[in-house]
Amino acid sequence: MELEEAASPSKIPSTSTRENKTQRLRERAKAKTKKILHISSPSSSDESSYEAAQDELQESPAFNPDKFLNQAHVRQSGSSPKAAAFLQGVQNTVEAVIHPKAAIQSRATRKTAGSLAKSRPYLSRKADLDFLQAHEDLEEAIGDDESNGKDGDLSNDRIDGCTDHIQEMERKRQGIRVAWVTTRHVYRVRAVDANPPPFPDDEFFIVNDDCGYPEFQLGKWIAYKALNISHGFSAQYIDDFEELPFDFDTLRRHVERLVIVSAPLQEFVSDLRSIYRWQDPARTGKWMVLYFGLWYISHIMTFTYGYIFYSTIMNDFYPPTVADLRAEMSRSFDRGATAFKVGELMDKHGSDNWLEPLLDQVGPYIQVQIGDLASFLEAAYNFYHFQSPAATIASLCFVAALFLLTALVDSRYAMKVLWFMIGLIFFICWPISSLSPRFRLLVSPLKWMLWDVPSHSELSFQFLQERAAVARESIISDHHRENSDPDVTRGSALRSDSDGQDVSDDESFVTSATSFENEDLAILSFDCIFQHIPGHFTISTTGVRFDPSINHFSNSMAAFYKPYSELLEMSKRQTHSSILSPLAKVTSGMDKLELRFRGNFGVAGVPGIGEMVEEEVLLLENMRGRDKAFNAIIGFSGVRWQHLQKRPKSEGKKGRHTVAR
Repeated sequence: MELEEAASPSKIPSTSTRENKTQRLRERAKAKTKKILHISSPSSSDESSYEAAQDELQESPAFNPDKFLNQAHVRQSGSSPKAAAFLQGVQNTVEAVIHPKAAIQSRATRKTAGSLAKSRPYLSRKADLDFLQAHEDLEEAIGDDESNGKDGDLSNDRIDGCTDHIQEMERKRQGIRVAWVTTRHVYRVRAVDANPPPFPDDEFFIVNDDCGYPEFQLGKWIAYKALNISHGFSAQYIDDFEELPFDFDTLRRHVERLVIVSAPLQEFVSDLRSIYRWQDPARTGKWMVLYFGLWYISHIMTFTYGYIFYSTIMNDFYPPTVADLRAEMSRSFDRGATAFKVGELMDKHGSDNWLEPLLDQVGPYIQVQIGDLASFLEAAYNFYHFQSPAATIASLCFVAALFLLTALVDSRYAMKVLWFMIGLIFFICWPISSLSPRFRLLVSPLKWMLWDVPSHSELSFQFLQERAAVARESIISDHHRENSDPDVTRGSALRSDSDGQDVSDDESFVTSATSFENEDLAILSFDCIFQHIPGHFTISTTGVRFDPSINHFSNSMAAFYKPYSELLEMSKRQTHSSILSPLAKVTSGMDKLELRFRGNFGVAGVPGIGEMVEEEVLLLENMRGRDKAFNAIIGFSGVRWQHLQKRPKSEGKKGRHTVAR
């Protein structure tokens, strides 16, 4: 009896602790459910969602890149910005007068090095430290909750607050990354047509031979038929040029993408270097035994495919922990220094005389190859991190098929398959990619392995469209609520920037929109000039339009409305800078936005074929907030976009004109 009485007090606390812990878990789950479903405040859920949509459009880095990205170049320490700008402007002017060609080359190389050395917000050290601190706060809150049974509500609130803070930081980091990619790398996009164009008649494939007799071009017919059948899943990988003139800025952006996305590859190469240099003899000995063991049983490639499959799956099920993040930050300094060394090398050797003729000869080829390599590494990064689960699973099935092929069948047969693929690539794929560079990705084995896995730009487009869809639903629901209840008033129609200025001067969030058919509600408005007429460029839920500020021109050809279904392409353009451009401070009037729509006659045709294309080009000049309008159109259009290289500067036209190509 005494034993029971002595044992009972020790049992009671453990039972109560389990009950309290279960109760806390129930309360936490109930609170999260109410928060997700907005049960706690059903009357204000619509208003809060609408305000959240407004905040995201105005405050999100993805939709408002100019507000969060610093466009200034990195200056030397110890000099004031005004003095540095003045001295640099005078120096550039003198160099341009004495040696114009050398000054242009030097300015381009300085711009390249400065851009590569520029701080990247979503990869900055401070952002990683803040993210690491947020995870440590969450772990500390969870530890306090498990150790202390009292103050359960306060503990739950602290854990929920830390979790929400981490999720908000992840969204902001993703938004800054989208803003950085779209602002620095994406200058032109084209809408991928969902429906294939009409197939040409047989007369289109009949030409006269050398003797004057009509001849049916079967190869051309097969090529057109294959493109027509595969249009639904291959149109986004057909380029629109054979070979554009070499552009140093485009090459700079591709090099920048390559340097940044190759950071994990630099770590991998550094790891390989540490192995073959025998820095850790025990580790190198293990890898040597493993390699020769795999070589003996002829399963080296089997191990490679299995390692890719295993590491990708494990990376999804066991994401990096706080300790891994801390270790990664400690190793990131050397990778950052390597990226800066690349910029310093370009700054040192970019203006030498021997580089100019070399770039003139191999520049276009290097530009395309570097761009494709950067796109492949971006797709490989997104594949490994399951950014697109469906595409990653499809690619993993391909890797698994290769793994089973090499694991189950005879090794000699697998080698026959390998050499057959090499011959196929050498005699068929490489000639097609060399003679028709626009179709090079369709015959690329690397693209086959990562088919439909998005690059960073394509992933940014998906992010913009996902967030824009949420904002669009909130705007439409708010519009329906206002129409059903005329007494409902809005608190504030226009929002202000962080510096206190009203954004209605250049870009306004239009809330009292004119309704067109199919719920055409205005979303954003920008001041610009079209055909020398000032006005407002409005982005709505179904299309874009331009309204002149002067009523006299409201019914003229300057006013236009175009639905998103007719939009083919967008390009960021800028007024050519003068020789004194380094002295200028205000450059917002130099931004232009070029929109290309379907012409009034015919259809856009097969992308890249270029024989049935007619476009209407509209150029909006002096546009403030151009990058914001560019990202908003990508998000609200709802079409699939393809990242393209900038057009040559000679193609830039003013106003409205039609192009057939």
